[in-house]
Amino acid sequence: MKPFYISLRPFLNHSFLGRPTDWSEVFANSYCLEVEIGFGNGEYLAALSAQNPQTNFVGFEQYCQRIHRTLRKLSRSGLDNVRIMRLDARAGLERYFSPKTLKRVHCLYPPPWPKKSDAKHRLFTADFLGLVNNRLVDGGALKIVTDQRPYIEWVEANSKDTGFSVEFKKIQANYGTKFEKKWVAGGQSEFYELVLTKQSHIPVGPKEEGVLQCYLVDDFNPDNFGFKDHSKEGVAVSFKEILYDAKKQVALVHVIACDGPLAQNIRIVIAHSPKGWRVNLAEGGMLLPTQAVSQAVECVYEAAKNSVV
Repeated sequence: MKPFYISLRPFLNHSFLGRPTDWSEVFANSYCLEVEIGFGNGEYLAALSAQNPQTNFVGFEQYCQRIHRTLRKLSRSGLDNVRIMRLDARAGLERYFSPKTLKRVHCLYPPPWPKKSDAKHRLFTADFLGLVNNRLVDGGALKIVTDQRPYIEWVEANSKDTGFSVEFKKIQANYGTKFEKKWVAGGQSEFYELVLTKQSHIPVGPKEEGVLQCYLVDDFNPDNFGFKDHSKEGVAVSFKEILYDAKKQVALVHVIACDGPLAQNIRIVIAHSPKGWRVNLAEGGMLLPTQAVSQAVECVYEAAKNSVV
């Protein structure tokens, strides 16, 4: 069986990065910076980095298998100008990049969510385009490629008042990605490219982060643990399960914490200590300290406290 990758060096654990990140420190140079959103199996990202060795690239992807395949491709190149993150692109651009730091943003074949009921999942809303504008340098550009003409028209409509000029054109298949090859094999020969070039700067305020606390309760009864889901002002927390080890006197609570479209699976520990039962985030998770995460810890604390009432 072949290994998934040769080197983990390009992979960044975002929980250890500064917010925003000093990318010149990460790459140990001051080359210009570009981002690819949803790099898939890494075909385009690997090609870009090889063709532009004096440009630094950061890629966002959320699926582990695609990250493994991309690490293998990057390992073969011998270059050190790519870093990849397992993170939602919205959260990544909000928290890890300062205004006017990106030369280009690339996104090939984003999920079009063609059904009307699923349109809320689409990425390039007016708000997100405003964020991309803010992170681009003056004259920087966002390139979107898709096989769906209606999706391009939707993005173009959302681009009004986001500081971009828009250039649309029909193109042939020339990126060599897995999905592009699939569509070509199915007979599609026409694709669509939208380039949005920054003409004016859109101000975007900093993203407020949550305050993560450690709580103590005098007593805890796992049999009476009752978690109440929370939803308020764009923050939602939902309970999944609780696992309890009676011998070690440790409970592990799994919840999903959502800040708008950003959903994070997190684990919260309830552990016996000499001072009482400690409630805090489990160590080792790659998470962002958002308001929803802070709220999740508080919800678990309240449930633990009420388990003996």
